[in-house]
Amino acid sequence: WSWVAYKPSRMNPIVYACDIGSVKSGAFAWARNDSLASPPSASSDIDQLISSIAIDARSGSSIALGFEAPLFLPVPTNGANLNSGRTGESSRSMFAPAGAAVATIAVHQSAWILRRLRSALSPSITLTMDWKSRWQSPQQLFVWEAFVSTTAHSERHERDAATAVQYFLASQGDLDAANAVTCEEPL
Repeated sequence: WSWVAYKPSRMNPIVYACDIGSVKSGAFAWARNDSLASPPSASSDIDQLISSIAIDARSGSSIALGFEAPLFLPVPTNGANLNSGRTGESSRSMFAPAGAAVATIAVHQSAWILRRLRSALSPSITLTMDWKSRWQSPQQLFVWEAFVSTTAHSERHERDAATAVQYFLASQGDLDAANAVTCEEPL
């Protein structure tokens, strides 16, 4: 994948996904698209991510920003269920070493990204993590967790980010059905 020039669109929500990983080693990447009819654009430049979202937000578009990393964890009522993976993760539990590492990096990177977006975007933009809300209305920033694993996962970070974007676009009509990972009492 390579960076492709684009024009912001007010017609569709614009979907972004970040494949969380080390920025220093080149393991971080992001992708953007607003239609299944066109290929996604992708980049490993985290500063370009902020610029791109800001351009799209200023055009009045709603933005869906996904992070391919655990963003929520179960806090069970029964102590015996502590450190159990979330439903749908199967062998890729967020509590396994790789899941725990990427979750920590995601906290760090998503906080940085959201802080930069707060400075770059209008105060009128509303942040939500509720896919049942009207996040597709203008001036909304919807944050979501992407889960690219098994046969969908690749060795290329741009490709994983693009896979998450395309799946979200294909599934946005029924995000409940597309939700692969769940848990009781999430934090």
